[in-house]
Amino acid sequence: MDNRSIKKLESDLWESADLLRAGSKLTSNQYCMPVLGLLFLRYAYSRFKMVEDEILKNRPVRNGRQMPVEAKDFAAKSALYLPQMAQYSWLVNLPENVASLGAANVSGQMMGSLGEVVNNAMELVEQQSEQLTGVLPKSYTDFSDDLLGELLRIFNNNALDDVGGDVIGRIYEYFLNKFAKNIASDDGVFFTPKSLVKMIVNILEPTGGILLDEAVA
Repeated sequence: MDNRSIKKLESDLWESADLLRAGSKLTSNQYCMPVLGLLFLRYAYSRFKMVEDEILKNRPVRNGRQMPVEAKDFAAKSALYLPQMAQYSWLVNLPENVASLGAANVSGQMMGSLGEVVNNAMELVEQQSEQLTGVLPKSYTDFSDDLLGELLRIFNNNALDDVGGDVIGRIYEYFLNKFAKNIASDDGVFFTPKSLVKMIVNILEPTGGILLDEAVA
């Protein structure tokens, strides 16, 4: 993807997401981390599918059926495994009446809203990685189901399957800069939360070195 295409993708995603915020009662501060969390989840799903395809290429067949992939297969490739209820395709295709699923969250409680389902997805992802424990946002019940559903559809963009972690990191930075301006305008000050820095590190997938964010140093 060339630089012009990346800039258009950044702009299109931001304009769509910001238009939804403008029509809601949420402040930029309330909106920032959940939106970035959805972007993270979308990229995590893209990576999950790519690694799954690699695993399935050499998957053994028993009784005429290919063996399903398991979490340990992803761990062997140092990749993040996503349970079904944390997979973006599952979330974006949920029925309008979420309660009709009869689905329970990680605590065994029945879920009746899309916000509860997305909160649960974040919990499930955190269970797969110690590095993500306590990092991902879980305030999606502050969003109406309509707003959250539209955000899920906005980030269900095939272009995000074609870009690497460095480009996703750039999109994160673009969104963060946009949010920083809005939040500074609302509240006067914007600090990068440490949880956000950890999430960005997981997006960039560095193999070594040190990442310095002077805003939290």
